Amino acid sequence: MRAIVVEPLEPLSLSSAPITGVDTLASVNPLLLPLPTTVAGALGALVGIRLASEDPVKGLVELVEKLVERLRCRKPLLMGPLIQFSSGDSWSETMVSVSWSEFASPLCIDSSSLFIDLVNCANRGGIAKLKPVIAYGVHLERNAIEAGVVGEKKAKIGYLYRYPLLMYNLVSQYRETPARPRFIYALNCDEDVGGYMRFGGEGRIAKVYTTSVDEARRLTSPLSLRPGLYIALSPVPLLPLDKLLLYLEFEKVVGLEFAREVIGLLPKERGRTPKIAVEGIGLGFYEVKRVRRPAVLALPPGTVVKAESLSRPVGPVLEALYSIGFASLYQLK
Repeated sequence: MRAIVVEPLEPLSLSSAPITGVDTLASVNPLLLPLPTTVAGALGALVGIRLASEDPVKGLVELVEKLVERLRCRKPLLMGPLIQFSSGDSWSETMVSVSWSEFASPLCIDSSSLFIDLVNCANRGGIAKLKPVIAYGVHLERNAIEAGVVGEKKAKIGYLYRYPLLMYNLVSQYRETPARPRFIYALNCDEDVGGYMRFGGEGRIAKVYTTSVDEARRLTSPLSLRPGLYIALSPVPLLPLDKLLLYLEFEKVVGLEFAREVIGLLPKERGRTPKIAVEGIGLGFYEVKRVRRPAVLALPPGTVVKAESLSRPVGPVLEALYSIGFASLYQLK
């Protein structure tokens, strides 16, 4: 199946929100993998798409429609990611995210007993872990010389800032080796995409190319779903209908119309119970207006669901999110 590969040339800087607080109390939520909005936005910039919408959410819908037109796509445009790691000249087997900090080969997932067999996985090199580090940068400012003329950038004295860098370790025979990742997305478009593009924060660069990946055939989306057992590869957005929602009740949440049952994050030991987690994530940065898109609730990557075909049509915003890869699913059985 046609796939687009995003291969970072340097450690990525991805987080769900800026770092806040002093050193000893600072909090940061580094992301295990790029948000679909990051991927779609980077692709849009690569093919020269310009957005006119003033609203950051409507701009997302506009981006999807222009990508469909420019690349001759069907919805969903993107599904994924699958991940591979390299600590040398070759790439590991394909992995999926099983939590916000770990990846595992699908062959390590026991879909009958619903657990991740880490022992056998580590022996065969089918596990990888996120090891984020915090880096420091110097705040720069650009002085305007006169109207319409841009001055040079200078360091703003006394201003430093922190940002996360995503480092990954490949686990084999219980030894961890630093590795670089590449992210593989099923591409439902006729046009090829290739080149180098800014990807994520801090001006990081990634190589992008189109290829064929057999494993991508197992990827699907709520927009093109068949009944079965799936693991989520990307966040599954949830839009509560009740401000006082305390439990995951299907009738009070928009975004679970395709799910018959949410099983949750799989345990690492046989016999333990899967856990359902709901987290808040931001929808990325809207470059047109230089503002952050709103945050939403979501089931994290690695959540296992029993799914069925959509019971009713979804709204334009949810359709746009699904179209660029939110709620991407990998079939377990």
